[in-house]
Amino acid sequence: MSKRMIAVVLGAAVLAVPGTAIAGPGKANDKAAEKVAKQESKTTKGKKDKPSKAKKAVTFVFKGVYNGAGVVTVQSGNAHAKKGGYVGKDVTFDLASAKVVAAEFDNVAGVTAADLQVGDQVLVQARLARGTKAPAAEASEPAAIVARKVVDKTHPPVEDDAAAAPIG
Repeated sequence: MSKRMIAVVLGAAVLAVPGTAIAGPGKANDKAAEKVAKQESKTTKGKKDKPSKAKKAVTFVFKGVYNGAGVVTVQSGNAHAKKGGYVGKDVTFDLASAKVVAAEFDNVAGVTAADLQVGDQVLVQARLARGTKAPAAEASEPAAIVARKVVDKTHPPVEDDAAAAPIG
């Protein structure tokens, strides 16, 4: 029994002695420093080499009064337009490629931006990068925003009676 007791005590003593006391001076610190450096490299792995992503495009909705020549005085809009600071400002839109939903006024086939009247309430949709801000007032002639769709709320499109009536 006494040999067994001695073996248990020696086993406990061996386990109680830390591994760093047996190792030579400076070895533990080097290993700890390597371990910390390795963990830091894992957390920053590839982040400094990665190019910044372009911001995702979202739809901005501007509601306001059409002033002619593609200029709209924005009175309200969706959250993107409000956060961008566009409300209360005159914003210039490029309406050349926009889908226009309005009544025919210029007697030319097809509805175009020329069918919009000065003073009409309009809704303009445009795709811009998330977080786009309105240009400062001091900026000289900011670039026109490319409109995707323009809806005339004052003069909505008129449907033909023949097209609206069901056939049957």
